Amino acid sequence: MWQRVARNFVSAGGIPIPITNTLIKLLQTLMKEDQAKFLLIFRKRSLNIDQIKAKTELDDIALIKMLNELMDNGIIIGLPSRSTGIMVYSLVSILPGLIEYPFMRGEKGKMQKEVAKLMDVLFDELSHLTQSNYDVIVEQFKGGNPMDRVVPVEKEIETNLEVVLPYEVITGIIERNEIISVNHCYCRNWKNNLQDQCKLESPKLSCFQFGRYAQFLIDHNFGKSISKEEATKILKEAEDDGLIHKAIHLKNPGQEEDAFCNCCNCCCQFFQLYKRGIFPFHTLTYYIARVDENRCIGCGTCAQKCPIEAIELKDTLSITNLDKCIGCGLCAHHCPEKARSLERTGLREVFIPPPQIV
Repeated sequence: MWQRVARNFVSAGGIPIPITNTLIKLLQTLMKEDQAKFLLIFRKRSLNIDQIKAKTELDDIALIKMLNELMDNGIIIGLPSRSTGIMVYSLVSILPGLIEYPFMRGEKGKMQKEVAKLMDVLFDELSHLTQSNYDVIVEQFKGGNPMDRVVPVEKEIETNLEVVLPYEVITGIIERNEIISVNHCYCRNWKNNLQDQCKLESPKLSCFQFGRYAQFLIDHNFGKSISKEEATKILKEAEDDGLIHKAIHLKNPGQEEDAFCNCCNCCCQFFQLYKRGIFPFHTLTYYIARVDENRCIGCGTCAQKCPIEAIELKDTLSITNLDKCIGCGLCAHHCPEKARSLERTGLREVFIPPPQIV
């Protein structure tokens, strides 16, 4: 049974995950056997209530109880259809998705510690898989779509604001969303449960969701509702802490956001996948960093702050690897000499292959 349940979750999308004993143990830690048996009906990722009723013998009361328990545990998501308003229930993908929900509430219990350890083992297995078939797998990754885009530090955008689109800046994203939730950064809480504290000592409540998905998280106690003013304040604090803004999108990669993360490279799931040689760092951006050589004194602040290590010092001058620059603006925001700035490029795709680990 557990093998079949695992196949359903793998088929739900996200990053391809092989079905290993570690993955099975992870599923067994996250759900009870009767829940797993129920989830066998999800041969398709998403089902409405009538489709679910046709596939189960549970009566209405037991069915609603089962669905609510699964949503409360972050195993399925229930969202109203945009076109019909009918509730649609969907399996979450494994990565990102299933392994995130245990950490969204900021808890550090027995279950969270077990999931954290299993995640770490799973990442080791994925690293071995990529590294042992590096050339073939990296070539396959090139055909994938980026799951996020970088939103720069807004005050560092010096271009003519008439050409800057609302979804390129923080204020534009916040302003057009009426429902906003915030939750604990699951990446940092995952690391905390491994006794590996964030090197930046970054704020815990820093992940945002919008619209229908935000309402789901609020209803099931994964996040809390906040105002636009509160969200903006958290985002500005994140910039000063050295975190990068990443808009997570499931459909329109250039515009529509489902969530918004503030990431450090020591904890962030996507940075971990990259640094551990598992997955490329694949993102979208509208900007690129430039340096004024007459102002730069080679202090190294920009190289220290760059989350993707795209900057190095040569002869007391900071040099940017433009193929790796993700346009986050942290180098400009923290440069004491104001020697760095952002240049608008239009939508640009950055693909950095995972490092080969000897």
